[in-house]
Amino acid sequence: MRTDDSDQVKLRLPGTDRARDPAATYAMARRAARLVGITRVADITRLDIIGIPTFQAIRPASRTLAVSQGKGVTPELARVSAMMEGIELWHAEQPMTPVLQAPPREVADRLPYDVRALPAAPASLLHDGLPVDWVTATSLADGSRALVPRECVEFSLVRRTGWTAPAFLSSTNGLASGNTVTEAVLHALYEVIERDAVTAALASGGRGALADPATLGSPVVDGLCEAMARARVALEVRSVPSPTGLPCFLARITCDDYPPAFMGFGCHLSSEIALTRAITEAAQARLGYVSGARDDLLPGTHDAALGRGPLPRPAGGAAIRGQTAHESLLDDLREVVKRAAEAFSCVPLVADLTREEIGVPVVRVVAPGSRITPEVL
Repeated sequence: MRTDDSDQVKLRLPGTDRARDPAATYAMARRAARLVGITRVADITRLDIIGIPTFQAIRPASRTLAVSQGKGVTPELARVSAMMEGIELWHAEQPMTPVLQAPPREVADRLPYDVRALPAAPASLLHDGLPVDWVTATSLADGSRALVPRECVEFSLVRRTGWTAPAFLSSTNGLASGNTVTEAVLHALYEVIERDAVTAALASGGRGALADPATLGSPVVDGLCEAMARARVALEVRSVPSPTGLPCFLARITCDDYPPAFMGFGCHLSSEIALTRAITEAAQARLGYVSGARDDLLPGTHDAALGRGPLPRPAGGAAIRGQTAHESLLDDLREVVKRAAEAFSCVPLVADLTREEIGVPVVRVVAPGSRITPEVL
């Protein structure tokens, strides 16, 4: 995997860690925006009363979603987040040429994992003799090459002609961009781990243990909670257990004026960043519905997952243990890869989707053994 000198350190920003400052990221994203079809970036923060910065990047010719959303503690971070999401989606939409087509039993020596450990499509017809289109990926442990199904890397909502046997769940899980490849892989791994934890929690009928964000002692988290309180929006935070041991949180918000419940998730080596992501994502989800601009939002989606109606003001909740990240992105990545490999009983793989002409590092992480369902995508 390609590394960069900036991966040896990190820039600590409000609610996130990055390899470069927001101005440098914005300059990179702005150069790429025209090439991937982003025609407008909109600040939709003030469409709601919460005030957590949320932006939208619009790609009218998208093969997936025409609107990508981004959130952050500052407007600069939210703007860049929306643009980078649109850019990474463009990369996943581009048709990929498989290196070969073959049934799993014929390429078993190039599969360091059980192909049945990949997320299955609804009514999957996968079997050892089913022809599968394969692309190349790299082990995040030792850099060795392996095959992964193209369905697990490419993503498009364009209607296809003919019929193809359903085998693997096609989604955006593990798709991420960054200032560097290392940063992108970290973002992707955190997402895979987060969704595995939330999938397991929802499948068991639970939502994790109630947690008190005030006990973290984070000025950033305290500021987000104060924004919710000023807007009279009830916030419920739960710590969701992950087999990796990484901090994972679920945030759920609602209020009397707008009763539907909205949720956000977050995972990171740093408890502060994980919780910041969960809270800002919940606010972003709500703004997605308020704006009415997204084309993938259905009535009752969030209610069905986490219960409908206003929340009582949660009393107390367990104290949050403040875990911290390392001083460099490379050290973060080494630890997260090790934890994921132990938790999922398989080393995660990465497919580098970066295109030189676009100039933004984009990757897809595939983690056999991790869990995901459409309800948490």
